[in-house]
Amino acid sequence: MGRSLSALKFIVQSIIAGLAIGFLIVYFKPEIIKNNEVNTTPIPSMLAPTSYAAAVTKISPSVVSIYAQSEVVRNTRISPELQKFMGLSSLVPQSVTQQYLGSGVVMTSDGYIVTNYHVIKNATQIIVSLWDNSLLEAKIIGSDSVTDIAVLRIEALNLKPATFADSDKTQTGDIVMAVGNPYGLSQSVSLGIVSAKGRSGLDVSTIENFIQTDAAINEGNSGGALINANGDVVGISTATFNENGAQGINFAIPSNATKLIMQQILKDGKVFRGWLGVYLYTPQLFFRSRILQPQEGVMIYGVYPTFPAMNAGLKHNDIITHINDIKILDQRHYREFIAQSRPGETLEIRGFSQGEIFTKQVQTVERPPQIK
Repeated sequence: MGRSLSALKFIVQSIIAGLAIGFLIVYFKPEIIKNNEVNTTPIPSMLAPTSYAAAVTKISPSVVSIYAQSEVVRNTRISPELQKFMGLSSLVPQSVTQQYLGSGVVMTSDGYIVTNYHVIKNATQIIVSLWDNSLLEAKIIGSDSVTDIAVLRIEALNLKPATFADSDKTQTGDIVMAVGNPYGLSQSVSLGIVSAKGRSGLDVSTIENFIQTDAAINEGNSGGALINANGDVVGISTATFNENGAQGINFAIPSNATKLIMQQILKDGKVFRGWLGVYLYTPQLFFRSRILQPQEGVMIYGVYPTFPAMNAGLKHNDIITHINDIKILDQRHYREFIAQSRPGETLEIRGFSQGEIFTKQVQTVERPPQIK
């Protein structure tokens, strides 16, 4: 009995001692307990959405299919006079009808639609198919070949305009979808990401600042919507790069640029752009030594008579290095800068002429429509 009491006493003393030690640890080192607490904070899910149906449902009523028809004059080797003399005039048509597929995006509830200029270029008739398959004839309000943007109008009310996102906030790696009318398959959707921003040098248009994407853009997608995961438009699909079998290299005009051009067209019927009247040196076209190519800026190959450049004294082989203190990097940079100026605006041109530095004040005029 004595041994049992001793053992019980030992156990009780051990428990009390353990509790005392534990109390002292908690009192003087509370961080030990905190560091071992179970973290119950929810971990955000890294899984991608299993469906983008909500985004597509949102944009679908705002994307239209465009069918443009034009008459193209045949380029025959037999003159009309000779055809008539030979009795062939009734057999050889002087023009042929061509049809083009495209897409568009509804911008206002009362029928204004934005698309690509190349979709409706030279069109004699334009038919728009709405998302509910209604067919309406459209007229051209205005266009800007420099950025490949055109604005159409259909007689309709209560349309659902697309929501445009701030394309400057679009990042490489963002999920995007191209919605349009590829090969006549209206309301088709393709998925991809933003592959790059600020792409240029593609010779699609004079001013290029494209969003690159691997979302499929095929014939008929031009003018359609490139949307983000929320269903907001970040760009207008415009071109695809398919040289040498390339795949997944497609381009869209940023939404911010699209809205700006449309606003100018709605206000003035077109976009007014400045012009100086020079055409530039293109090394690939001339057999000249590399020492004649400008190390900076752009070289003038010729000037148009009676236009501002000639009146200011600019001439063949002059090199333009700066405009308004902005360093001109290359021909495309020069064209973009000048195209963004307004007619009547005075620009300060700096550069070299026969080795001598010059500074000239040149007032722009409206860019002639036939000049690319």
